[in-house]
Amino acid sequence: MEARPSRIECPEPSEQPEPTNPGRVFDTERVAPRDATESVTEQLARGGSRDDGAVDETYDTRVKIGEALEGSARAIGDKPVERSDAAAICAAEACAVGGGGAGRGAIPGGVAERARAAVAANARAARGEDKVTMTDVLTWESTTKLPTAKAVTSEVAAAAAEAEAANDPRGKTDPRGVSAALDMATKHNSEHERAA
Repeated sequence: MEARPSRIECPEPSEQPEPTNPGRVFDTERVAPRDATESVTEQLARGGSRDDGAVDETYDTRVKIGEALEGSARAIGDKPVERSDAAAICAAEACAVGGGGAGRGAIPGGVAERARAAVAANARAARGEDKVTMTDVLTWESTTKLPTAKAVTSEVAAAAAEAEAANDPRGKTDPRGVSAALDMATKHNSEHERAA
């Protein structure tokens, strides 16, 4: 066995000039919005901007279906899952996987299946605090169980609104519910597409 040296000698770094193109650099002094409608945060989400024009345009800022569903859970809070909510979730999941309609293209163990199970459990619940809420079904689950590439479109929002209204006793949608969150995401996505 060799004896370890008691001291390790490190060579002095050579004097080399700074690279002329250091790659992606976040320089807070140089970041400014392109126009009055774009915030610095939106610009940085795309990768920032430098005077040499190196901008990462591949970053997708569109709201995805799973993100919108989680947003609806945050807006609704502890509201028990109802049949109309489950129908809207089923329609959104079907659109996310490309099934084209509620029930077709469902993910085994996905958020739609969980929402339907919550409706059944809530029908049997004796007390209000025993009911399964929207937060229980959608928070964290939506983005992990749904395909992440599918952005919310007007077709997705319309399918969810139609399913929600068809399964509501009053024939209406919840103004803070699933279809409302998908509609808001659609507006966000269309505004950002126009700006790009």
